[in-house]
Amino acid sequence: MSAQALTHRYMSAMWTFIIAGLAVLSLAYTWRGLEKGVSMHLEPAGESQFASTKPGTSVKLVLEVTTVDAAGEIQGKLLNPQDDTHYTRTPTAVRIARDAGTAIVMGKASDVHPGAVIHVTGKFNADHRVQASQIVILTGYVHVK
Repeated sequence: MSAQALTHRYMSAMWTFIIAGLAVLSLAYTWRGLEKGVSMHLEPAGESQFASTKPGTSVKLVLEVTTVDAAGEIQGKLLNPQDDTHYTRTPTAVRIARDAGTAIVMGKASDVHPGAVIHVTGKFNADHRVQASQIVILTGYVHVK
C-alpha cells in the first residue's frame, strides 16, 4: 500500500472520529437542555401540594384574590388546576406578600383586586405567606368553577 493511500485512510478515520465526537457532544448538550427545561417548569400547586409545602420552598400557585390591604398584602383562595385554562375553587386561604421588586406581568398593579385571578411565583415563608417575585394577571384568560 502506498504512503498516499495510508494517509488518505488515516485522514478518513480521523474525520469519522471527529464527526462522531461532535455528534455525541451535540446529543449530550441537547439532553442536558431538556433536563433543565423540565426541572425548571413548576406546575401551579394544587390544594394537596400547597398543604405540604415547607418554608423556603419555591412555589407557583393560582389564586382568586379576596382582599388587598394598603401595605400590598394579597389574600385569596387557592385554585386547583384542572388544565392550563380551567381551575376550581378551594377553601384554602393564601397570603401573598409583595414589594417594589415584585414583577407584574400581563397587567399592572391595579389589576390585582378582589375577584382577580393571579398566578404567583415566589418562596413560601415560615410565617405561611408567599413572598412573591412575580405575579401574572390571569383574569379573563382562565375559567374558574
